[in-house]
Amino acid sequence: LDWLNNSVGAIMFLNIRSAVLQTISTVNYMNWSDNNPLKAAIAFANQPQFWKDFTMIFNSDYLKERRGGLQLNVSENEIAEMANKGGVRGAISYLLNKGFVLTRAADSFAIANGGAAFYRNRVNSYKKQGLSEKEAEEKAFIDFKELTEEAQQSSRPDRISKQQASGFGRVILAFANTPMQYARLQKRAAQDLANRRGDWKTN
Repeated sequence: LDWLNNSVGAIMFLNIRSAVLQTISTVNYMNWSDNNPLKAAIAFANQPQFWKDFTMIFNSDYLKERRGGLQLNVSENEIAEMANKGGVRGAISYLLNKGFVLTRAADSFAIANGGAAFYRNRVNSYKKQGLSEKEAEEKAFIDFKELTEEAQQSSRPDRISKQQASGFGRVILAFANTPMQYARLQKRAAQDLANRRGDWKTN
């Protein structure tokens, strides 16, 4: 598994294609309620507020930890942990870790870019429900974090399937973290549609 993780690191080292593809996930934060495409565009049009929210999210402890711990998926997270082992293997892992800089930056950019409009619109929604500014901001940020963990690549144990966590799964599914997350989301949405649960437009 160490060999596999380092192989993933070699493939991803300063990988511009991966970094560019990360930016597509900006649209993951749109929905059919308080951050629909029209409301997201209105939030983006308010440039001073948008970039203030963008900066706050980009520099938040959550994204700093995500970049520093390389919490993008299982293999990448393990490379970051292996860098602390020391010795030759630790040094190699450290260098491979640094090679993810483009992917990490693009991942944070996509999260902050898509999340800024979502966050502002969700704050406004909570304020309309009677919450104070501070309470609305705290709840909106929690919603933003939960959506990020669901829509972006995650290394959280509750977001990884048993198959991915197994030794065999690490080899076969090294690049299948996000597709598997989305397959589970789509399966759940199809089940909700069939059983008439939740909002049909969202599903």
